[in-house]
Amino acid sequence: MEAQVDLLMRGTRFADEADYWGAEVPEGGELRSRMQAELRDKLRLGRPLRVYLGVDPTSTELHVGHFVPLQKLRRFQDQGHQVVFLVGDYTATIGDPSEQTSERKRLTHEHVLELAGSYTEQAYRILDPSRTEVRHNGDWLGKLSFADIIELASIFPMKQIVARRDFQRRMEQGESLRFHESLYALMQGYDAYMLKCDVQVGGYDQHFNMLAGRAIQEHFGDKPHVMLTNPLLIGTDGRKMSKSYGNVINVHDAPFDMYGKTMRMADAHIPAYLELASSLDADAIDTEVQQLQDGANPMEVKKRLAFDLVRQYHGEAAAGEAAETFQRVVQRQQAPDEVPEVIVPPHLLGTTWVDLCAGLELSPSKAEARRLMRQGGFYIEQTPVKDTEARAEVPPAGILVRLGKRRYYRLLPGA
Repeated sequence: MEAQVDLLMRGTRFADEADYWGAEVPEGGELRSRMQAELRDKLRLGRPLRVYLGVDPTSTELHVGHFVPLQKLRRFQDQGHQVVFLVGDYTATIGDPSEQTSERKRLTHEHVLELAGSYTEQAYRILDPSRTEVRHNGDWLGKLSFADIIELASIFPMKQIVARRDFQRRMEQGESLRFHESLYALMQGYDAYMLKCDVQVGGYDQHFNMLAGRAIQEHFGDKPHVMLTNPLLIGTDGRKMSKSYGNVINVHDAPFDMYGKTMRMADAHIPAYLELASSLDADAIDTEVQQLQDGANPMEVKKRLAFDLVRQYHGEAAAGEAAETFQRVVQRQQAPDEVPEVIVPPHLLGTTWVDLCAGLELSPSKAEARRLMRQGGFYIEQTPVKDTEARAEVPPAGILVRLGKRRYYRLLPGA
């Protein structure tokens, strides 16, 4: 029993440890101890537990940060439990205000359903379809009457709503905060009740919303679900991974792109990625982390991590090819096997490389092209060109250019 609890709790991090929430929570690890005890009691029921994760469709792509709780769902499946993958087609029309610095743009229900089109297929890269129940919260939230909403709202003290740290921050900074955003936790909490769930998993930014679920379950006479929250995965720019920030590693990214984004991650975030996003077992993770602490080259550990990520979503062969391409193109700075060809129209032939790059939209502007050249980031046949007045000569056979570390093009003269 204890080994099972330890496995299912591994990687969790609670709000009192994250120092995030304005709402009152137990301190000093008390919340972890409470959730461990409740999970132990749930497991003693002798039946498969209902474990759920909700995802709001705000773009067409799921990223590897979404797959952190999916990894935990898979652990529950491997222990024989029932997983519920909830598509938040109704909650997404409001938008989760958690850790938002401004009001979210409202989405229509029709648009949300379009965005969610491939969510289930993406989730099945980790989850076992035969042990996954897919639901949409519009099936019940769309049927609530105004009287129902009043009853649910009466459960929550107003002081707890306004104490949310993200709400407080926005009000202090004069940012917009509208009443409908305070209803999000109520909506997600009602999901937990309607799904009759025993366990809810998600990022620790969902702590307040999960508390709402426990409150609503208890209000209707049910046992509250166990909250299992995990740290938020850091994106490629050092902030939390978020579609809003554009710093995500999407599960649909091409293998080389996924590998390269992982390699650009700051070394300090390697242990978190090993723990939260890799498919390595506990002993292998501990070994990798210990090697880092003992002075191992972080790049070598990061390569193994990048390989594992690509292997999970694209397979062993694709991971091997991405690793080889990264070594050739990035580390040895050789051109990849396949380089996009770009036809140069006659009016750009004989102009400067600055004019040509801007004219072909290889660079967003002439100023950006000049900056790149002056910093040594523009290459002709692997030779750097820093002269911003240099003329562009494109022979009949074409010429290879590189912008930055990875953007290769073969230019061919147009007729």
